[in-house]
Amino acid sequence: MSDRAEIVGHVGELWRYPVQSLRGETLETAAVGRQGIAGDRAFGLVDPEIDGFVSSAKGQRRWRGLVTFAAHLMPDGGVEMRFPDGLVLSSAMPDIDARLSAAIGRPVRLKRKGEATPVYEHADLHVLTTATLSALAGAYPGGDFAPARFRPNIVIDMGEEHGFLETGWIDRELLIGDVMTARVSAHTMRCVMTTLAQGDLAQDPAILQTVRERNATRCGVYAKVVTPGIVRRGDPVRLAD
Repeated sequence: MSDRAEIVGHVGELWRYPVQSLRGETLETAAVGRQGIAGDRAFGLVDPEIDGFVSSAKGQRRWRGLVTFAAHLMPDGGVEMRFPDGLVLSSAMPDIDARLSAAIGRPVRLKRKGEATPVYEHADLHVLTTATLSALAGAYPGGDFAPARFRPNIVIDMGEEHGFLETGWIDRELLIGDVMTARVSAHTMRCVMTTLAQGDLAQDPAILQTVRERNATRCGVYAKVVTPGIVRRGDPVRLAD
């Protein structure tokens, strides 16, 4: 990281997603290693009909309901899953696969990372700015552009800044907090998951349409961890010159 680095904002939100395609959880502090935030995508729900691949709401219509379920990583490394009807299931249950299959309505098996094949590879970190969200909200005032729709790991609060500023960050390094650095590697191209009903967010196809029209379907960036470290909400974020 160059000594010539400007503060572009602060860490406004930290997220991890313990189970791929399920809703995530916010954090105050996160340990960021070579593969991203500890516990992120630690589990997947394997679809036995597709040779052990992890089920994904991204491209498989029959799995789009997964984003209505929430996941919480337990202190022992297990995972707890909460359903809209109040049902709570834990990876510690001996019959967890049968319980999950009954709750979801399709056969599934809960697997830890490395025990199954993901249907897509995500980068170490997904970074999103409030400047981009503000620009999108300005283009479509009736839309709810909450960060949760876009499944970021780190949301950079850029105050009153407005515009798709991170599109100019490719191949530049971010210093987040005192130690952690990451190199921005690619734009994040959005998909139908941004439009799905999840938690308090209603289904809204115009969300993706707005992203497509205003920023060529890009919203946020991927980044590869260069130097691991601890990141906290409120930490300054610097962009290398």
